[in-house]
Amino acid sequence: MNEHQTSNQDLWFHSRYDSEDQDDGCQNELSIKPSQEEGGRLELLLTNVGFDNHSFDNTFSLTREDAKLLRDFLNNWLRH
Repeated sequence: MNEHQTSNQDLWFHSRYDSEDQDDGCQNELSIKPSQEEGGRLELLLTNVGFDNHSFDNTFSLTREDAKLLRDFLNNWLRH
């Protein structure tokens, strides 16, 4: 695997990296997609692959208001 891969495919944002110096050196993935349920939320899947190749998945969900705050945070960070 390349050290860092990021893509937008249809409604998915996907980012994966390997051998991160600030982490444990294992593969990590972040996937974001719109929820199929009512309410307009974004679903986030965070995956960390352990040294024994066992995956640990964590999920999180953002509302539209959360996403707007995240957008503002990222725009501010990108400007600096």
